[in-house]
Amino acid sequence: MKALLTEESHAFISKLFLLLSIPTYVVTRYVIVAPFGRHVQDSKKYRWWFGPQLDAKLSWFIFESPNLIWSWYCYCYLRDSEIMSSGSDAAMISIDNNQLQLSSNAILLALFTLHYINRAIIYPLRMNSNSHRVPLLVTASAMIVTILNGYIQSFHLVRVHKLPPLTLPPSSSINLLSLLGILVFVVGMTINITADGVLRNLRRQRNSGGNNQKTYYIPQHPLFTYISCPNFFGEILEWFGFAIASKFSLPAMAFFIYTSSNLVPRAIAHHEWYKQKFKDYPLERKWAVIPFVV
Repeated sequence: MKALLTEESHAFISKLFLLLSIPTYVVTRYVIVAPFGRHVQDSKKYRWWFGPQLDAKLSWFIFESPNLIWSWYCYCYLRDSEIMSSGSDAAMISIDNNQLQLSSNAILLALFTLHYINRAIIYPLRMNSNSHRVPLLVTASAMIVTILNGYIQSFHLVRVHKLPPLTLPPSSSINLLSLLGILVFVVGMTINITADGVLRNLRRQRNSGGNNQKTYYIPQHPLFTYISCPNFFGEILEWFGFAIASKFSLPAMAFFIYTSSNLVPRAIAHHEWYKQKFKDYPLERKWAVIPFVV
């Protein structure tokens, strides 16, 4: 454990995580669509090496929770008070020259934690009871990613690099950049949660001959006007905003790029699935995840 808690190890794992985005994109775009959800409905497509299938709610909690564990552990046991401070003293909030100063590191760690409280706890609790079970392969793979990511983000913010404090009202272009990043993060999270809610409300369970069958519908909401997966777009936007607010640090950029490498191929697969399943799929919904791009 001690070997992980050095700046050298942190930098190495951050670079490794960034490089992981390359095989992730290639495999999920050109080799196999991650086998869960709508993409593994047909039992004939299921492979033995996917492993046993877990309850969806349990699976989501298992593979998202390492992010929360790392943020808690790093904050409680590893934080450097100077790095987490807003000024010359150890306080995260201070007033200097009639300006309110907030610790940028503390704000970003709070945003990171807030996102994963939603993904690890709230999102699973709100999932429909008939959600597709998740193969062990997917759960284990995702958990490896979150163990790595939870570590590089949390350790960076509490121990490695002190960001300039956020002052209100803004006193420099650096402060404006931080505020822009936070705003982009909040907008992205709002889009993500709203789109997830639209999709969740669409999923219905019908009883046909005594067997439960999952029925899909075309999402109808302004967020879905031009793209099939605004939920993925929102999450990509979140981590782009996080990267901006962190002044494009290596860990934040690594996660933004990795998130894109994972979600863009899945969004493309979703988009193609929608077009094949629904003959009346909206013609103006031409893009999978990023309007006018892909």
